[in-house]
Amino acid sequence: MTDEHNGKGTIDGDVPATFWRRAQRNAQFSFKLYTSASRLALGQSRWIAASCVLGAMSLGLVGLGVASLVAPYEGVATAALTAERAPRVVAWDASPAQMAERTETRALQETAALLPTDDLLAAAETETAAATAEQELAAVSLADPGLFLPQTEESLAAEAASLPAAPLEPRATETTVSLANGETLMEVLQNAGVDRIDAYHAVAAMTSYYSPRKLRAGQEISLAFMEMPDGMIGEEGETPAKYLTAISLQPDIERAIEVTRNEDGSFGGRETIREFTEGFVRASGTINNSLFLDAEQAGIPPQIIIEMIRMYSYSVDFQREIQPGDKFEVYFSRKFDEMQLPVKEGDVLHASLTVGGKTHKLWRFDPGKDGEWDYFDESGQSMKKFLMKTPIDGARLSSGYGLRKHPILGYSKMHAGVDFAAPRGTPIYAAGDGTVTRANRFGSFGNYISIRHANGYETAYAHLNGFARGVRAGTRVRQGQVIGYVGTTGRSTGPHLHYEVHVNGKKMNPLALKVPTGRKLEGNQLAAFKNLRADIATQMAEAPLATKVAAAGAKDDTRTAN
Repeated sequence: MTDEHNGKGTIDGDVPATFWRRAQRNAQFSFKLYTSASRLALGQSRWIAASCVLGAMSLGLVGLGVASLVAPYEGVATAALTAERAPRVVAWDASPAQMAERTETRALQETAALLPTDDLLAAAETETAAATAEQELAAVSLADPGLFLPQTEESLAAEAASLPAAPLEPRATETTVSLANGETLMEVLQNAGVDRIDAYHAVAAMTSYYSPRKLRAGQEISLAFMEMPDGMIGEEGETPAKYLTAISLQPDIERAIEVTRNEDGSFGGRETIREFTEGFVRASGTINNSLFLDAEQAGIPPQIIIEMIRMYSYSVDFQREIQPGDKFEVYFSRKFDEMQLPVKEGDVLHASLTVGGKTHKLWRFDPGKDGEWDYFDESGQSMKKFLMKTPIDGARLSSGYGLRKHPILGYSKMHAGVDFAAPRGTPIYAAGDGTVTRANRFGSFGNYISIRHANGYETAYAHLNGFARGVRAGTRVRQGQVIGYVGTTGRSTGPHLHYEVHVNGKKMNPLALKVPTGRKLEGNQLAAFKNLRADIATQMAEAPLATKVAAAGAKDDTRTAN
């Protein structure tokens, strides 16, 4: 006999037969009692009460018998209602201990069927407890045996390692690139990993604020990207392309250009202008070594020194005429930031140069107030001549004009120009306004440039290391414009500039050539120029010396360091 329930809440085996045998015995016993009671009632009335009591007792016994059979199966109906939703054990392997426990449970059930009512109730409780224990055992047998084991650091680490890794996400990166000589902005962006189409649209957005053609070699450009982290590889093993988000650069100290990607994927640009305050500085000194070195020691910035050399390059030969004891003075503007720190040098408003006891004074003046300014002397005469005497800065005259022994050929030969020795890469300027007639390699002259000027004048520049951007045959150039750089190409023993001047096809000595001067102020323009001179004289008296400004800055740096 078994104690398992079927899906409808009924019992299997001998349970119905046992129930009917008990009911039959109880009925027979009750019938005998009623018969005896009837006989007594007919015979003696005193037994009537006794027969009623016995009848009640028999009914009670029947109720107890029924309760003893139904009690072990309480909750069967509930189990039947939830059987379809509850998990079922289809089959499981029982161990010997489990088989022994099941056999003991079945024996208890069979014994309970023969016990009196009170013992039957106790046996039913025992059977319920055994069934509960069996269900728990079956549930544990299906679970992970290690589920209830204590967790350790090793087990936790192993479990974490088995979990799937978090998905990789793009990250923001920034980099700075520099524009190489002859390189375009498009090439810089593509070399940095920017998609060609993105690079094109980004450059187009910048053009509205700043022309990429104006960028010079060495210009730093900041790039911002969104890219996949290291280790994120495509299906074919390639690294995913970078996603450009922003470009920023500062073409000069006063403004910054930024191009950013919009939400819709397009690019937009903007320009930021910094505002500075303007001040004025004066400086003076004595030449002991060279104008450049002594002016720098006096606190004059290199840009201002170079401008002074250009101002006087039309009338002063800095290689032969400058002597120790000569003096200089300069008054120039300077821009300051919000912290009152100098950030940019301005214009030379006045300069004075004493050479061989003769003082040359110049003032910056714009007669027509149209931007066509020039430098004028005390009488209102422009110091700008038709051609510059020395179209190069800081050079040394290494060979003059005339007959000489050629350093390479070894015999005497006419030297139809002058040579200026200078470091490789030193800028070379156009001696005057004109049109380039040649800009290529030309025999023993190496890289060669020739410029045609007005009135039959022509200048030539040889042994160049390279040409300035945009300089080619047919190009119009202005006086003082950079056209090339010092080199040693062609028949040359070292880096230098070979400079020639031709007048109507005849080669002339550039240093001895008398060229016409520029314009002369008259009338209202001359009067305005004299007023300007007076104002500058007053301002110079109030302006601080550059040497004192430099000394104060050095003192502040010392305090900060301490």
